[in-house]
Parts: sequence; structure tokens; C-alpha cells
Amino acid sequence: MELIGEESVVDVLSGFSCPKNKEIENFVRNNAVEFAKRKMSITYLLLDEYSRVLAIFAITHKAVQILGTNLSSTLQKKIQRYAQKNEKTDEYALSAFLIGQFGKNYQHKDAPVPDGGKMMEAVLTILKHVQREIGGGVVYLECEEKPELLNFYQNEKNRFRKFGERLSEKENVNYIQMLRIL
Repeated sequence: MELIGEESVVDVLSGFSCPKNKEIENFVRNNAVEFAKRKMSITYLLLDEYSRVLAIFAITHKAVQILGTNLSSTLQKKIQRYAQKNEKTDEYALSAFLIGQFGKNYQHKDAPVPDGGKMMEAVLTILKHVQREIGGGVVYLECEEKPELLNFYQNEKNRFRKFGERLSEKENVNYIQMLRIL
């Protein structure tokens, strides 16, 4: 927004199309600019050589409670570096980097479809930079309970692991909660 102005950014984002996930489309069109202005999250745009938006991801931070019994013993040991454990409840409390939105733009029919792996590399590059500046080390996301999404996030390259679930009564969607250590 600092480079081209808020009005231009709103115009660019107004055509964002993500038919596979209307929640992402709605966020980009209606909330991304306001969230950035209020410092609630920052939305990054992946552009092609013609400055067309090919994909987006939004990053913020969030306090997270994780039940220890939902984690493998190896993951519990790793997470202890970043969290405080309540021995009575067996919950870990931590601040995590949240990937709040992660989606491709299908607005431009002739544009190349970005590779999800490259998108995740871009997210993790930014988060590793932030980690060096301010600390932290846990990345958190929620995704719909769809095999293709779970396979993508849990593959050997991305290494996210399930730690919980959340049912959105408003949307009647079950979200899988996942984390990984940077």
C-alpha cells in the first residue's frame, strides 16, 4: 500500500478469485486491506512478471493452547522451547506464527498456476526472517478436513503435524489444527 496506495491495492484485490475456497476470496476482497491497516495480519501477494496477483498468503501471530496428549513425545520436547506447560491441565501455552490465509488466484486464465510448494517456501522464508528478528519458532494453521490439503501440509517438505480440530458452527466446517517448528 505504501508503494501504490490503498485505492490501487483495493482495486487489484477486488478481482481475486478462489472458487475452491470462498473464505479466502472473501478475505482478500473484503478484509486484507483493513487487517493490514489495523496490523492484525499482513497479506503478501505473489506476482508474475506482469504484476498480476497469482497467489496470496496472510501471516499474523496468535496465542495457542495445545493439549500435550495431542502431541507426540518428540514434538512435546521440541515445543517446550517455545511454550509454557501447565502441569495440571497438560496444556502448552505459546505464541505462534499463524498462516491465516493461503490461496491461489484463478482470476487470470492465461497466468501460470503457482506451485503450492513454492508458496510455502515464500511463507517460511519470511517467517524465518521474522524469527531471527523477534524470536519464536512455531508455525500454526488451520485447514479444512480435505485429504489433498492434509497431504500437502503434512508432506515431508512442509512437515506440519495435526494437534487438534475446531468445528466452525457458523460455516459448519471442521478445521484441522496443525503446527510445525521452524
